[in-house]
Amino acid sequence: MGQMYLQRFAYRDGATRSEIDAAWAEAFETFARSGNWGGVDSGVTHHRTYGTGWGGYVLIEVDDPEAFGRYQAHHNQTYASAVNITFEPLWDLDAASAETIDSLR
Repeated sequence: MGQMYLQRFAYRDGATRSEIDAAWAEAFETFARSGNWGGVDSGVTHHRTYGTGWGGYVLIEVDDPEAFGRYQAHHNQTYASAVNITFEPLWDLDAASAETIDSLR
Protein backbone atom coordinates (compact mmCIF):
# COMPACT_ATOMS: atom_id res chain seq x y z
CA MET A 1 0.00 0.00 0.00
CA GLY A 2 1.26 3.46 -0.89
CA GLN A 3 0.99 6.68 1.07
CA MET A 4 -2.60 7.87 1.45
CA TYR A 5 -3.36 11.59 0.99
CA LEU A 6 -6.42 13.67 1.61
CA GLN A 7 -6.53 16.38 -1.02
CA ARG A 8 -8.65 19.38 -0.15
CA PHE A 9 -9.98 21.83 -2.71
CA ALA A 10 -11.81 25.00 -1.71
CA TYR A 11 -13.31 27.48 -4.14
CA ARG A 12 -11.30 30.69 -4.13
CA ASP A 13 -12.90 33.86 -2.81
CA GLY A 14 -13.67 36.01 -5.84
CA ALA A 15 -13.51 33.16 -8.35
CA THR A 16 -16.22 33.70 -10.93
CA ARG A 17 -18.78 31.10 -11.86
CA SER A 18 -17.21 30.85 -15.32
CA GLU A 19 -13.75 30.17 -13.80
CA ILE A 20 -15.17 27.44 -11.58
CA ASP A 21 -17.17 25.93 -14.47
CA ALA A 22 -14.05 25.96 -16.70
CA ALA A 23 -12.00 24.25 -13.99
CA TRP A 24 -14.67 21.55 -13.60
CA ALA A 25 -14.86 21.04 -17.37
CA GLU A 26 -11.11 20.48 -17.52
CA ALA A 27 -11.24 18.28 -14.43
CA PHE A 28 -13.92 16.02 -15.91
CA GLU A 29 -11.93 15.66 -19.16
CA THR A 30 -8.77 14.90 -17.18
CA PHE A 31 -10.54 12.29 -15.07
CA ALA A 32 -12.09 10.66 -18.14
CA ARG A 33 -8.60 10.32 -19.72
CA SER A 34 -6.61 9.16 -16.68
CA GLY A 35 -8.96 8.02 -13.91
CA ASN A 36 -7.75 10.78 -11.58
CA TRP A 37 -7.98 14.57 -11.30
CA GLY A 38 -4.23 15.07 -11.85
CA GLY A 39 -3.94 13.41 -15.25
CA VAL A 40 -1.20 10.88 -14.42
CA ASP A 41 -1.40 7.44 -15.99
CA SER A 42 0.07 5.54 -13.03
CA GLY A 43 1.58 6.07 -9.60
CA VAL A 44 -1.46 7.87 -8.14
CA THR A 45 -4.65 5.94 -7.47
CA HIS A 46 -7.93 7.79 -7.01
CA HIS A 47 -10.11 6.21 -4.33
CA ARG A 48 -12.94 8.69 -3.85
CA THR A 49 -14.06 12.30 -4.22
CA TYR A 50 -16.34 13.95 -1.66
CA GLY A 51 -18.07 17.23 -2.46
CA THR A 52 -19.17 20.02 -0.14
CA GLY A 53 -20.75 23.42 -0.60
CA TRP A 54 -17.32 25.08 -0.47
CA GLY A 55 -15.29 22.53 -2.48
CA GLY A 56 -14.41 19.05 -1.33
CA TYR A 57 -11.95 16.29 -0.63
CA VAL A 58 -10.22 13.65 -2.72
CA LEU A 59 -8.75 10.47 -1.26
CA ILE A 60 -5.72 9.30 -3.26
CA GLU A 61 -2.97 6.73 -2.80
CA VAL A 62 0.53 7.56 -4.02
CA ASP A 63 2.96 4.83 -5.07
CA ASP A 64 5.35 6.99 -7.11
CA PRO A 65 6.66 10.35 -5.83
CA GLU A 66 7.48 11.51 -9.39
CA ALA A 67 3.91 10.82 -10.49
CA PHE A 68 2.64 12.67 -7.43
CA GLY A 69 4.76 15.65 -8.43
CA ARG A 70 3.19 15.63 -11.90
CA TYR A 71 -0.26 15.22 -10.30
CA GLN A 72 0.33 18.29 -8.10
CA ALA A 73 1.78 20.32 -10.99
CA HIS A 74 -1.30 19.60 -13.09
CA HIS A 75 -3.51 20.93 -10.30
CA ASN A 76 -1.45 24.08 -9.88
CA GLN A 77 -1.34 24.77 -13.63
CA THR A 78 -4.96 23.88 -14.39
CA TYR A 79 -7.19 24.56 -11.39
CA ALA A 80 -5.38 27.06 -9.16
CA SER A 81 -7.23 30.08 -10.56
CA ALA A 82 -10.50 28.66 -9.23
CA VAL A 83 -9.57 26.66 -6.10
CA ASN A 84 -7.07 26.51 -3.27
CA ILE A 85 -5.58 23.01 -3.12
CA THR A 86 -3.77 21.27 -0.26
CA PHE A 87 -2.49 17.73 0.21
CA GLU A 88 -2.36 16.11 3.65
CA PRO A 89 -0.62 12.76 4.21
CA LEU A 90 -2.80 10.37 6.20
CA TRP A 91 -1.85 7.63 8.61
CA ASP A 92 -3.96 4.97 10.28
CA LEU A 93 -4.70 6.34 13.75
CA ASP A 94 -6.76 3.26 14.64
CA ALA A 95 -3.82 0.95 13.97
CA ALA A 96 -1.36 3.26 15.72
CA SER A 97 -3.58 3.44 18.82
CA ALA A 98 -4.80 -0.18 18.88
CA GLU A 99 -2.24 -1.47 21.39
CA THR A 100 -2.90 1.37 23.83
CA ILE A 101 -6.66 1.01 23.53
CA ASP A 102 -6.45 -2.77 23.95
CA SER A 103 -4.33 -2.37 27.08
CA LEU A 104 -7.04 -0.14 28.64
CA ARG A 105 -9.78 -2.74 28.22
